[in-house]
Amino acid sequence: MIRCCIQNKNSKTNIFLVPYSRFLTSTVAKKEKNARVVGDHSSPSFKTQISLAKTLYRQILKWTVRTGSRVPFDPMPPLTLVPPRVDATNLRLLSLEIQNIHVWNEGIYSSASDDSDDDVRKEIRFIAKQMPINTIVKEHQITVPMHNADDIRKATRMIYKLNSIGPQSRLDLDCIKDRVNLGFEVFKSLNQLSELLDGRKLSREKHMDRLGVKFHVGQVVQHKTKRWRAVVAGWEKNEHEAQSEQNTSLTQKDYTFGAHTDNDDMNEMDIQMQVQTLPESNNSPEVVEYILHLDQGDAAFSRTRVLGSIKVKEHELDLVVDNDLKRVRNSLVKHQFTGFDHINMEFIPGKVLQYEYPVETTCDIQQDSHDVCKETKYDLDKHENAKVVLDGVKTIASQLHRIILDTSSCAEARNIPILYELERKIQEIVDQEQGYESSDAMSSHKLAIKCLNRFIGLASEVNSVMWQRNRAKENKDRVHFPLGSVVRHKKYGFRGVVISWDPYPQTDVSNWDGLQDLSGDVHNMPFYHIIPDLSDTVKAFGQERPFRYVCQENLEWCPENHLDVEVILDEGWSASDGRNEFVAPDVLRFSHFEKIQEEDIIDACFNDLQIEINQLLISMRKSSSDEESSYKEGKYSPNTSLCVESLFNLLRHSECFEDALSVEEAIKEVWKAHSEVNIRWDLYDGLSHLLRGDRRTALNIYDKIIELDPGCTEAWNKKATCHYMLGDMANSEEAAKSALKADDRNFQALAGLGLVYNETKEYEKATHCFRKCLKTNPWSSVSSRLVSCLDTLKRLGKNPNEKF
Repeated sequence: MIRCCIQNKNSKTNIFLVPYSRFLTSTVAKKEKNARVVGDHSSPSFKTQISLAKTLYRQILKWTVRTGSRVPFDPMPPLTLVPPRVDATNLRLLSLEIQNIHVWNEGIYSSASDDSDDDVRKEIRFIAKQMPINTIVKEHQITVPMHNADDIRKATRMIYKLNSIGPQSRLDLDCIKDRVNLGFEVFKSLNQLSELLDGRKLSREKHMDRLGVKFHVGQVVQHKTKRWRAVVAGWEKNEHEAQSEQNTSLTQKDYTFGAHTDNDDMNEMDIQMQVQTLPESNNSPEVVEYILHLDQGDAAFSRTRVLGSIKVKEHELDLVVDNDLKRVRNSLVKHQFTGFDHINMEFIPGKVLQYEYPVETTCDIQQDSHDVCKETKYDLDKHENAKVVLDGVKTIASQLHRIILDTSSCAEARNIPILYELERKIQEIVDQEQGYESSDAMSSHKLAIKCLNRFIGLASEVNSVMWQRNRAKENKDRVHFPLGSVVRHKKYGFRGVVISWDPYPQTDVSNWDGLQDLSGDVHNMPFYHIIPDLSDTVKAFGQERPFRYVCQENLEWCPENHLDVEVILDEGWSASDGRNEFVAPDVLRFSHFEKIQEEDIIDACFNDLQIEINQLLISMRKSSSDEESSYKEGKYSPNTSLCVESLFNLLRHSECFEDALSVEEAIKEVWKAHSEVNIRWDLYDGLSHLLRGDRRTALNIYDKIIELDPGCTEAWNKKATCHYMLGDMANSEEAAKSALKADDRNFQALAGLGLVYNETKEYEKATHCFRKCLKTNPWSSVSSRLVSCLDTLKRLGKNPNEKF
């Protein structure tokens, strides 16, 4: 796909356009009577370019007609055009017309007559009515979606008219040449696209006949022997392969009468054998192969490595009938399916699949009135719940915005980039489009998850920054190299820049080669994140290494005569003038307890935000009156109607596992919230030790938290994890059950308890826990474990549905 990059002369920013935008810029073939053209428009060169533009315009319109509007395109970004690619004056008028603002008496066309004003007004109104659906028009930009050839045709005509009407249209020869050249490139791109679209037309014709096809697109199937599940993303009939399977050693022999001329004594049995073994080449059945997207958890369990989709024959597959196992976790699914149908319990094909498989049906029987009512009620509940989440998150965001304003007055005016960036993120949530007003359950649900995800990301960022700052403050004296320092590895000799540091390694480094000669416990030493000079890593390791994690004992200051390192740092970093150091962004310096401007204001603002966020998350739990009465009064009081029950509903309604993961993280943040900030820090510390393999230390931290607050669900849950990883199933079971006492919907604790029962070979109990987890979190990865448990119970001759 050909793309071009242009630069906006005013903003100096690059604007990337999809290929079709190039064509639309070639609509300079103007049939206007009053247009004034800069330059000698009577010159042969000018006339040639105009003629070429007209030809390109007609040819590409013919392409849209020949392609047809029914063939869908692959998902692509919308077309975005800015002046001078589109007439600036007419674009502004179109924007005002859409906003129902009448400015025709403002003298914009002062040089034109009243009749001309009327003509322009009619043309602009006509364009506004004929625009492609979901076109976004602003005064200095127009954005058009591109879903099929019909969108290209409508956009082409729209831009053509915008560039044609009114006496203000101006073009010079260089501009026309540029647009014509782009038009040629677009025409080439469209011809390349034709190959893909023609292939889809052929695919549609091949798939009109479903005779002999057992499964349809969107259904979930399971391999009979390997036991992984997958969603059907297509099918093909292979007649040649069917013929090959029929040609056995008997059918390949020559049993014709002519072959036995030397033996005229053929008995009746020989003749019968000949008749039975003659190949039926004309009536051989076709072998159906299915294109499948495997569940990533199932693929890991079955040790099946799959990059993309795979093809499997029909006789190797069974239809999955267990509703708890019908949600497949695969990142490719979202590109071909629009979501998951909770009524029919299968995936909904996207436009491309619907086009290529036109006779696929979700069921053989028409839905009765009961099913229709059920679906309608489901969509209404889904929409209403999404509205509750949206309103609740926006209320929370408004409260957080008020904290920043009260603390900093105006972060942008006072040049406090950290707070200004937070303010911008909060404002994005507050200004989120009111998509739920359309009563579209799908769009409102997606919008709610998007809004919730932004808030949880903000909450996690605030808590994480404050935890890192607190940890850095406690370990500042142990750290030798601040952010931006240029250092050199003592053993391997490569130089690099410090971009972050940890007081203790964040992973298990026991077997690292470079640490074997160090004295002392490396797990108690600071470690640094280094961006190395790539040429140095080539010398040291034989290849480029873009990132290094190095123990402090292996680093030294780089000599002054070797400070000229070449490194690629993230946005926000800058070189320090004359000091041979690099300056980190303010947010990194703040989280590492380094001095920055307005540090006191930033610290006070983050503290207030952290207290407010944790109070709001605690208020969302509302699990007991005791917990509600334990809120620590702060400067701001929680004020939101949003509760965790709405998040569980959002989780159950999720259309894909990516959306479910976002909601999962939100619910986990609610569970982790605590009114005592030190306990929140301890939860972070425990997880840090757990991730680097120090399970005993993590377990001690969680025991300490439980001693201080026996009702801390997250501590019980992580304690169960530690015991499980240490092989102590009895204590892990007890801790998981304690976590479930606070909230029996805790899908983490349910999954953990199921894993314990699976290890102790209590498969009935494990099955029960996994199913209960899936009822709360249908997209949980424990579905792969459930498959294994059900297969084990079947092999043992037990009824998997029998209550234990």
